[in-house]
Amino acid sequence: GKYFSAVYFWGVPLLRSSAFHNSELERERERESIPIQLNCRFHRSRATMIRFILLQNRQGKTRLAKYYVPLEDSEKHKVEYEVHRLIVNRDPKFTNFVEFRTHKVIYRRYAGLFFSMCVDITDNELAYLECIHLFVEIL
Repeated sequence: GKYFSAVYFWGVPLLRSSAFHNSELERERERESIPIQLNCRFHRSRATMIRFILLQNRQGKTRLAKYYVPLEDSEKHKVEYEVHRLIVNRDPKFTNFVEFRTHKVIYRRYAGLFFSMCVDITDNELAYLECIHLFVEIL
């Protein structure tokens, strides 16, 4: 016969429908209220990594900095200074990607603020430019 299926997230039902027919595993999860885990697959062997995000004005003053790798304060100031010198002097008709040490900096200028991200050298630049644009829209 027909029965109602449910999708649970930490014990709270999110979706109930008679259109789904539960397999034995889904019925067991329903009884135990175990959250359904989604399988995420990467197209590459390793995940992408953002090393840091910087928001700097044209004078070089850092307005926001978020580091995802551990750095000493002196090293952070040095990195901020180097990144600013690197991107502020570039011609606007050049690309918004530049190599920095063994990584890549992707940046974009919005109204006097430079939004820059340091990522792995093999990561997709256009995806990070889109990420910066999304971040600006959110702000």
